[in-house]
Amino acid sequence: MSGELATDQGLDRATGPKPAPGSAPAPSLELVARIEAHSVRAWPAEMVERTDDGWVLRASPRLPGRGRSNHALTPARPLARGEYEGALARVEEFARQHGIACGLQASPLDIHAPLVDELAARGWEVHQPVLVLTADTEAVAADAGPGVHLQVTDTATPEWVAAWARCDQRNDVEDHVQSVFPRMAGSARFARFGDRATGITVELDGIVGLFCVAVALDARGQGLGKALVRAMLAQHEAPLTYLQAFSDNAAGQALYRSLGFHEEYRYCHCGAPSGDGGGVSVRAHAVIPARV
Repeated sequence: MSGELATDQGLDRATGPKPAPGSAPAPSLELVARIEAHSVRAWPAEMVERTDDGWVLRASPRLPGRGRSNHALTPARPLARGEYEGALARVEEFARQHGIACGLQASPLDIHAPLVDELAARGWEVHQPVLVLTADTEAVAADAGPGVHLQVTDTATPEWVAAWARCDQRNDVEDHVQSVFPRMAGSARFARFGDRATGITVELDGIVGLFCVAVALDARGQGLGKALVRAMLAQHEAPLTYLQAFSDNAAGQALYRSLGFHEEYRYCHCGAPSGDGGGVSVRAHAVIPARV
């Protein structure tokens, strides 16, 4: 999965995102709100402010490459056009205060398409959609192999970090170590199969979030991705699990759908033009860099 801008992934840059053929029906806004609230807590930013009208402002200057760690999150409700100016002014001011690139996460995408249209018209970069997939935790974990040896810790140990770096091959591993991973300690479970596959789960309020799933290049195609997800979820009792994957990540989506996940809703990141707010917009990243 990459952080490149969308090309033909169901996103018209001139008019904003359009529903993809065969895409999921309109999501429950209550469920969207629950999942997004979970993700805000499970993948914690360095600074978080909540507004009275439902926006969540986030900043993580030490992790500039993560949209979800820095972009403002829209409320899980339709926005009136009269709300745009005040909301965007707050987003831009927050970005300036914390020295981050100015951006927002429009979630769910189907109700925030008018906002994305407006941002595109103003010259904001509209990034490719991210799919939020959900599944019944117990059903996915039902086929977990009893002989699978999963190494699990409640912190990002040097061994886990080294394995994730090998599997995902990111260039900002140390930024995660200095920023978000310490904030996840104690609430997250960092899992790995040696240095061949890694992942993180966080269980809060009846929901499990699945993050950072990655399989080493030389270990792909051997079923390790499925085995990892099943073994990780076998440790949890919360009935619902969600994860995120870019719309162009066909391999990751195929893996997750084969495990019983289905699309619940979509969102996208939008970055302000250079010089607006925090400067050059960051490349948007879903929380799941699924390398399987």
